[in-house]
Amino acid sequence: MSSKKKTTTVARTRREHATVSKPELLVAGSDTEFRGLVHDLMAFAHHIEACRDGFGAFAGLTGVQYEIFMAVKRFQPAAGKDAAGASASAGISVGQVAARLHRSGAFITLEVNKLVAKGLLAKADDPADGRRVLLSVSKAGEDLARTLAPVQQQVNDVLFACLDRNRFDKLRALASELVGCGDRATALIDYLTSQYRAGADRRAA
Repeated sequence: MSSKKKTTTVARTRREHATVSKPELLVAGSDTEFRGLVHDLMAFAHHIEACRDGFGAFAGLTGVQYEIFMAVKRFQPAAGKDAAGASASAGISVGQVAARLHRSGAFITLEVNKLVAKGLLAKADDPADGRRVLLSVSKAGEDLARTLAPVQQQVNDVLFACLDRNRFDKLRALASELVGCGDRATALIDYLTSQYRAGADRRAA
């Protein structure tokens, strides 16, 4: 086989075995750089998860409980007036927390109940909708957050030490877009998996 034909065959094989087909994600027709990016992102995600679990350990919580606790603290609105001028209670619903963390409402409810039992979160009926419960950080939870802050600062400063303001702003924008892509990709893989399993069941019948 000539050198030119061999090169063409190798290039064709790479395209056929590539894990991505979007031209912008291929370098010289290869997915090698894309795969490197994916592995780097996965490695960093593992580091973020390890830090999350570590923060949880400081607080006597699991990593997931810590994540939920911090989500409620960050996203709960302050008490005040709603758009119609009526009194509005501080708090965020379970559904809103689930949406923010991209987890099921049932799972969030289970873990929230544990945080309420620990006295870190409080529940209150939503005055605008009696069917909905609002979550807020309790006084004990606020005390815990203040205790955790120095540890969070030390670890997060090191975790993102390579970022200056410009790169930080760009990463925030990219991360937000990637989350949306991730939602669609997760829905797709769930659909393809269900189709594959249904086909396998039909073949086995």
